[in-house]
Amino acid sequence: MESTRRWQPRKTARMADYYIKEAITFIEQNYTRDFSIEDIAATLGIDRGYFGKLFKRATGQSPQQFLIQYRLIKAANLLKTTDLSIREVASSVGYENQLHFSRAFRKMYEVSPREYKKALPNDPESA
Repeated sequence: MESTRRWQPRKTARMADYYIKEAITFIEQNYTRDFSIEDIAATLGIDRGYFGKLFKRATGQSPQQFLIQYRLIKAANLLKTTDLSIREVASSVGYENQLHFSRAFRKMYEVSPREYKKALPNDPESA
């Protein structure tokens, strides 16, 4: 019986690592779609509250914060490397509402997406 008690925490830790890895993979593969944190937890087959605690403990961020940051990093890259409009970039990273996208972008980068794009050295619009 004692050996089972010693083994259990390691199994739990491995399961937590598995859940986090699978959640991050889910985000990387689906960030362009509209989904909720509940959808991730359901895909993993665990409770949303439990998932949130595991994720925050492992990454230092809530799943929602991680998702927003991931989408905005992808958006910044699209603004740098493509000629997509702000609306197209927003839609490409899972934001159907351009205003919500612009607010989140400004909060993270401290400039609007348009200002960010204009400040880039190779942007044809700034020439």
